[in-house]
Amino acid sequence: MNIGARCGSCNRELLLGQLVQPSDGFRCPVCGFAFAPGYATVAPGVAARVMAAQAALVTALAELRSMTGDRLRLDRATVVDPVANTLPQAEAEEPGLGRRGRAHWWARNAAPQPARTIPHQ
Repeated sequence: MNIGARCGSCNRELLLGQLVQPSDGFRCPVCGFAFAPGYATVAPGVAARVMAAQAALVTALAELRSMTGDRLRLDRATVVDPVANTLPQAEAEEPGLGRRGRAHWWARNAAPQPARTIPHQ
């Protein structure tokens, strides 16, 4: 599993897994923007822990659900909200980060295109 992210400088989408090599300096692989100035040697390990924690949580929830079926229903808000509350608000509103079916960052301000009609032959 990987976690989607977006560069605060060039606005490009990337994966958190692209940032776990300490030798890369915890920088945007596209524009070189430093994500954690002063913590470049520590941040990759923290990013790896975040990914491991996400994978462990998803795996454990799936395992519990397979044991209980529909007999136990966890309160989604108590699982999701504490995680969502640690992220900046703008992250949750960005299209393309975990939200399928919404416009990409490069198309969100584009003018709507007229519907095309196909003539009958």
